[in-house]
Amino acid sequence: MEQGAFLPFYEQHKETLYHYACTLTANAHQAEDALQTAWLSCLRQEETFDALPPDKRLAWMSVVVKNAARSLWRQEQRYAPWDETWDMPAPTPGDPQPIVAVIQAMPEPYRRLLELKFLLEWSNKEIAKHLGLSQTAVSTRLNRGRKLLQERLREEGYDYESIPFRAKKEAGPKPGG
Repeated sequence: MEQGAFLPFYEQHKETLYHYACTLTANAHQAEDALQTAWLSCLRQEETFDALPPDKRLAWMSVVVKNAARSLWRQEQRYAPWDETWDMPAPTPGDPQPIVAVIQAMPEPYRRLLELKFLLEWSNKEIAKHLGLSQTAVSTRLNRGRKLLQERLREEGYDYESIPFRAKKEAGPKPGG
């Protein structure tokens, strides 16, 4: 980096950019995460930072902050939270067959994973090793499978109004959009 250019820029604009990040995320913790990601990105792109005229650096950094906030927002939208304390209501106490039947009727990419996870109680790591997938792929497919399972169980008449999670995370407006 240009000798001594970054630190004065950081000191001069850190509060302004923090407030901008708060505006984008509407959450102080998310703003801090986005801003930290943006500052790291700035440091990693030192040639770009140095090549910018000093009067253009704040505008450039504002775009970096906005992109970091959007990236964090997108990342949060990928996962459907699953409350592990919630106990799915059974049609008849002790009779899991109707729920098992719903899982077994699901499309193959999800059916096998849901069987291993919920019927055999395997860990994501065990499932990944058994199916030859990465743990990330297993987590992603399980989240998608949970959403589909929720829809199918709702179609079967299970009361989902009292469930503490939703298929699509209810979030505020998209940052910077």
